[in-house]
Amino acid sequence: MDITYYDIGLNLFTRSFTKPERILADAAADGICCILTGSEDRENRKVNDFVKRHDAYGTAGIHPHAADEAKEADIAEIRRIVTTNPRVVAVGETGLDYDRMYSTKENQLYFFKELIALAEELDKPMFLHERDAAHDFISCFSGHEAICSQSVVHCYTGDRKTLETLLDMGFYIGITGWICDERRADDLRDAVSILPLDRVLLETDAPYLTPRGFHLPRINVPNNIVYVAQTLALYMDVPVGDLIVQAKKNTETLFRL
Repeated sequence: MDITYYDIGLNLFTRSFTKPERILADAAADGICCILTGSEDRENRKVNDFVKRHDAYGTAGIHPHAADEAKEADIAEIRRIVTTNPRVVAVGETGLDYDRMYSTKENQLYFFKELIALAEELDKPMFLHERDAAHDFISCFSGHEAICSQSVVHCYTGDRKTLETLLDMGFYIGITGWICDERRADDLRDAVSILPLDRVLLETDAPYLTPRGFHLPRINVPNNIVYVAQTLALYMDVPVGDLIVQAKKNTETLFRL
């Protein structure tokens, strides 16, 4: 595949995508290579199996929403997947989400810290989630500073002050179609004005977060990454071509592709 974009966050195994092979084929036709998000045990296994047979990459993790249902055995399975399948390129999705609190803070923190330790042990990048939990999220990396520069905070939606801290810690930052949402993207649009080109990654988080303002179908697809890039370049005040080229390079560097 002649790759122009990497979509670092595709949730392929959802009810919205009845033909997952078609989603990837359509993306590939537009020069988009996808990294499939693993967020709980069943999905991790599906991602692991799928990327063995298709031109895609994946992650394996425990999303904070899934922490209440997670088990120690899930961590062992993530270890197995990451160490046996070179196309599973990161530990995650993992992190903290205090917005909707689908899992208790105690369980979110426990599995987040366990997966930080696993990623360190295996020398693997991390695919991270943070929503309304910046203080605790940052605190979890105390004593684990080295892994920050090998990790991406995906689907960043926060403000400039938090972004400054994350950049100082060394993180890469993933931006989605949230940047296109005129209803709730003001903080993010302000924040990305300080986001360096050498730290930015592009993603759709499809089928969620369809870019607004482009008359697109409700269900998001990887092909819509072009609208993320166009809008992000505007608020970063950089040429869109430069952003696309650098985001690809950053993705290959971070995930060792």
